Amino acid sequence: MLPIDTTNEVAYSFVVLGASGRLALSRIFPALWQLYRDNRLPQGIKIFTFCRTKLELRTFRIKCVPYMGLDKSRDPEKYNSFWTNVYCCEGQYDNADDYAELAAAMARQEGRHDMLVANRIFYLALPPIVFDQVTLNIARKCLSSTGWNRVVVEKPFGRSDVAYKVYQTQLCQTFKESQIYMIDHYLSRQVIHNFFVLRFTNLIWSETWNNKHIAAIMISVKCEKPVQARADYFNQYGIIRDIMTNHMMQLLAMLALEQPYSNDVEDLRDERLKVLKQVLTVDFSDVLLGQYVNNGRELDPAKVGYTQHSYIPKDSMTPTYAMAVLRINSKRWTSVPFILRVGKALNETKTEVRVQYKPTQCNHSGNSLSIPNELVLRLAPREQLFMRMMQKRPGPRMALRETELDLILRDRAVPANYQALLLDIFAGNQMMFMRTDEQCEIWRIFSPVLAEIEYERPRPFYYEFGSCGPMAAYEMAARHGFKFYESDEWHASLGNPNATADVSKATLSRAQQATPTWMNPLA
Repeated sequence: MLPIDTTNEVAYSFVVLGASGRLALSRIFPALWQLYRDNRLPQGIKIFTFCRTKLELRTFRIKCVPYMGLDKSRDPEKYNSFWTNVYCCEGQYDNADDYAELAAAMARQEGRHDMLVANRIFYLALPPIVFDQVTLNIARKCLSSTGWNRVVVEKPFGRSDVAYKVYQTQLCQTFKESQIYMIDHYLSRQVIHNFFVLRFTNLIWSETWNNKHIAAIMISVKCEKPVQARADYFNQYGIIRDIMTNHMMQLLAMLALEQPYSNDVEDLRDERLKVLKQVLTVDFSDVLLGQYVNNGRELDPAKVGYTQHSYIPKDSMTPTYAMAVLRINSKRWTSVPFILRVGKALNETKTEVRVQYKPTQCNHSGNSLSIPNELVLRLAPREQLFMRMMQKRPGPRMALRETELDLILRDRAVPANYQALLLDIFAGNQMMFMRTDEQCEIWRIFSPVLAEIEYERPRPFYYEFGSCGPMAAYEMAARHGFKFYESDEWHASLGNPNATADVSKATLSRAQQATPTWMNPLA
């Protein structure tokens, strides 16, 4: 972590634009409070809210309570002290005079004297429709002339390559690249940092991280909840734009990059960009879309089909599940499929990367078994890093069982994900933040297929609420060489001593027996 200047000659202002929204309440303010509680924020920091809604500090404080993770055993004076540094400002996003008032409020709290250095962070927790007006007004009215200025932007970063170029031009005309922090909270996970070291400092992984040894890589983001929050946004943007074109592609870039020339931030970002440039534009034939439907068993009125929600149009074709198979045109990754899958209303909530190695041939008792190893990086529901391997079962018979080699390093002193990102912003560390040209390449990869989906409006594969997703997706992954473990996707029993390691066909067979027949609606 880079050092933060905490002397009395340096003042810090942190402005949350769109403070009345869910992101500010559930993520930004809890993270700021936890950093303040642990004495990690700069001394004397002032926090400002700015939104169209008139906020009173007392009311806003009450709204934040459910998300703050308060512990009654801790000092309540510390919590009260935190709120004495929060100031609420009201204004219209297109009114320059309101930004001038915000700047004046910051100047009053920062204090004015010749030796003062005023550093300012502007966190844009805003819908994209007001983005241009906000960045322009901040640049004209609110920037500090004595210290640094940094702007934090959240997804969505446009909706196509054409729209993003307008977005990028506006952003880069008002701020320098060194001032822009395109935040992606997936990259703050410690398991990603641990993997980065694991790969480049250990021979067993550095020498096998290529197409000679790896058969396929799957990146999964599964959510058991239906579409509820930001439903209008989701129905317009869809799940590919919402998750795949930012979080998942950044994970792919981190997995596939070459070793940076040095530890310099820009060297790492250059390598991420090189990988994204090598990813081939995705073809529609390599994409599968799904949408959840009522399973007929749920009593909860929220657990219905996507188009049965009162806030979703009845004729919506917006996918709530997507799988895409990507290829990287490089010497290291040629022939290795990168399978991205993401879905809502599934059987579990889990975010993970599964790196599946090519199988070895094991012969015993006259049977030839294909035994793959798998490196798993699990980001949620809890961070895990482990190697999936095969061992002999106890007993006289030569029978195999799956086991895991735990590689995670648990450190209670490590700050949580969002807190770590905020500390990086204060410290000026852009290593785990996207550069604008990286996102440009991502849109180059996905824009053609997204345009085709919008024009053709293909009917998605239907899957039941709470299921594993469309069976067609598992079949598609299997066709590209990915094998599913018996104990993983359907949590089948390991009690059978004759169970083999290569269980993809058996698992799919059992799933087909337990799941209604999934038919291609276009067939």
